[in-house]
Amino acid sequence: MDLVTTNPQKNALTLEQFEESLHKAIDKPTTNFRMKRIGPSRQGGRREVKVHNGAHRAKWAKTTVNASLRTISINVFLNFKQNKLTTDDYIKLKNLAIAGIKQYWSNTITVNGVRFNVTVNALHKNSRDAIPVDLKIEESEKYARSMNPAILGIDAKFIYQKGQRASEKHIDDDFKYVSAHEFGHSVLIYVGGISLSWGHKGSTNALLQNVKSSTPGYPTSGNLDLMKYYDKNKRESFLFQRVNDSIAMEIDIKRLIWSSEIIWKP
Repeated sequence: MDLVTTNPQKNALTLEQFEESLHKAIDKPTTNFRMKRIGPSRQGGRREVKVHNGAHRAKWAKTTVNASLRTISINVFLNFKQNKLTTDDYIKLKNLAIAGIKQYWSNTITVNGVRFNVTVNALHKNSRDAIPVDLKIEESEKYARSMNPAILGIDAKFIYQKGQRASEKHIDDDFKYVSAHEFGHSVLIYVGGISLSWGHKGSTNALLQNVKSSTPGYPTSGNLDLMKYYDKNKRESFLFQRVNDSIAMEIDIKRLIWSSEIIWKP
């Protein structure tokens, strides 16, 4: 992740420019709009800006944009449930999930020509406003599938593959990656519904989850889209490629910002 090191006052954005660029980037025009009060402004009050009717309504995320420093801090709230886990296992899995979401979703983005450093912080919140997550451990060698339908109040399941024949570090890293991917379904379902989320951005059949004939194999180099599937029959992934090379794409980070409540600091 590169750092913004140039003069923070140069090319400073207005709130209106930021919102217009954000809406355009994710194809959410403000033809169907409402006026949203966002603040504080430079004078200490709150300002109204035109936004899409669906924008900034998700209760499980809150974004603070500092335009002068060119930083964006996003807090996302998940309700991690202990269920039958021991206290030690619960704390470990919760911390791994939190670390994974921060690792894979923090990056840099460009809004209206201005580069921002984005930090995504996952926080546990025992509330109906948070994304409900069941933490589980799979003891057998069979790889159990995690999930997050992100509809109808169904809990997500983040599953730690303890029974896999791998080092603890590799199992930990896999769980961090999976947690970040499953969290992303809440973002995609909010912005684009089932087809975007369950369909993994067009790479799979939304219901059957099998890859489409148009889906490419794993690339030989470069980043992988955290939220897409790849066709391993066309080209298999190399060792730990998904874990090491996956990132949340810039458009998905913008989708997260668009979804969340927002605080603007000039």
